[in-house]
Amino acid sequence: MIALTARGSPGRDTRFMHRFAAAGIALALILAACSPSAATPPDGTAVPDAGPLLGYELTDVRNGETFTLAELSAEQPVVLETMAIWCTTCLSQQREVVQAHELAEFHSVGIDVDPNENAGDLAEYAERQGFDWRFVKADAELVQLLTDRYGFGVTNPPSTPTFVVADGQVRALEFGRVRSAEELVAEIGAG
Repeated sequence: MIALTARGSPGRDTRFMHRFAAAGIALALILAACSPSAATPPDGTAVPDAGPLLGYELTDVRNGETFTLAELSAEQPVVLETMAIWCTTCLSQQREVVQAHELAEFHSVGIDVDPNENAGDLAEYAERQGFDWRFVKADAELVQLLTDRYGFGVTNPPSTPTFVVADGQVRALEFGRVRSAEELVAEIGAG
């Protein structure tokens, strides 16, 4: 423990201690958020108890249809990406998804995690880009569900948070890079 000596009035010492404590708490939060367990998804491993995410009711912003990842993955594997309209890295990854659809059969879902964006703009974005898969505007509960299981990295669209949903499991792919169509197809084949 650090011993502090009086440097002036009692009010000054109290302010110093509050600032010192606040700085310590802030540092602890930063370190926790940056730790591998909180910020890095489990590369290549299925997340235990993915049931809540698999069963979460999602709504396609273009047609209002509801669905779950469990329903989609029962038909075909699903490539899931958290994204934002403004994210150019996301757009690059989505263009690779278009090419991957030419190589393999799978579903795609884009989940917009930017709280400043809305469903109407997301629907226009998908149409404008020619993406024919499902797009969902995440609500606070869905964002919480994702961050509880995969860390805050899922709310950073430029890190290309991408997942494969298959066989009742959700597998996080390594965040931080755009995958080619061929790499995506290989990841889908891996389950």
